[in-house]
Amino acid sequence: MEFISEQSNERLDKFLAAHLIKFSRSRFQRIIKNAAIKVNGHFVTKSGFKLKKGDRIVIPEEEILKPSQAKEFTVQPEPNIPLNVVYEDDDIVVINKPAGLLTHPTLSQPCHTLVNALVARYPEIIKVGESPLRPGIVHRLDKDTSGLLVAAKNQKAFLFLKEQFLKREVTKKYLALVEGAPKEKEGVIEYDIRPSKKFRLKKVAVQRVEPAKKSTRSAKTSYKVRQTFEDRFALLEVAPLTGRTHQIRVHLSAIGHPILGDRLYGSKTRTYADLTQTSAEEPPRKSAYPTHESAVPLKRHFLHAYYLKFIAPNSTPLALEIELPEDLQTILQSIGFRNQ
Repeated sequence: MEFISEQSNERLDKFLAAHLIKFSRSRFQRIIKNAAIKVNGHFVTKSGFKLKKGDRIVIPEEEILKPSQAKEFTVQPEPNIPLNVVYEDDDIVVINKPAGLLTHPTLSQPCHTLVNALVARYPEIIKVGESPLRPGIVHRLDKDTSGLLVAAKNQKAFLFLKEQFLKREVTKKYLALVEGAPKEKEGVIEYDIRPSKKFRLKKVAVQRVEPAKKSTRSAKTSYKVRQTFEDRFALLEVAPLTGRTHQIRVHLSAIGHPILGDRLYGSKTRTYADLTQTSAEEPPRKSAYPTHESAVPLKRHFLHAYYLKFIAPNSTPLALEIELPEDLQTILQSIGFRNQ
């Protein structure tokens, strides 16, 4: 659910209570404290946050609607959303999902998702899967993560793919640009992951203990350093060996190298100008961005699912690979990475 502020200097909690009058201001204060609300793309945790005219406020509808309402949900087809199809057969379709597009609808955003586009092109998908909110979806990518995603066109294919994911027989690789450079050129990160006690939408990495709490899940991520730049940034090839929510983002943050632009998990790089910042002894580095854009906040985190390997339902082994999207290539160019 999205709103645009029409005036300045209004408290966030008051603004929401005025626009959603059937809910109390105290309820919105709790929701804000749990980091469930974004203003201009960034999480806000203070109820007294002062809005400016034109601010964009986004609140997940799950926070204000009953979960039972999801059972009555029907995905609406949206043929105007473009689909970048990388591979397709009678059973599956593999999409190169752009950043900024949710994988599937939620009660807060029932439209403008990848699934809405899939249902428009493949109407049979509407009955596939285990949830009316996620027809055909076997795995997902975060909204601001781009890259390869496979969807099932029929229930048999869905179950076939689901079993591969459950058995961890699917190979997924990502490219991530992180802050700082890991000392080890490659390694495996093993931290359990649990929900944050302070912020509901955030996950936390914790040392493994036995017995593990019910809310804690084991997680393992491997990485290789592809290239570093003055120890300020490193381009990593990352493979999640388990499939936990926000796993790569949580694990890289836990070892002190958050993904560029991922403010939820500790990235300190705020704008495009920060990418080309140099020390006092160094000459200024030329930016790949126009001057009027250099102070603009980064639009998303630098995480791209570039490789996907699995067995198709027709028994065909598939190994698919795609390039970085243009926005991420421009970031690499801006900080001086070499083409490899």
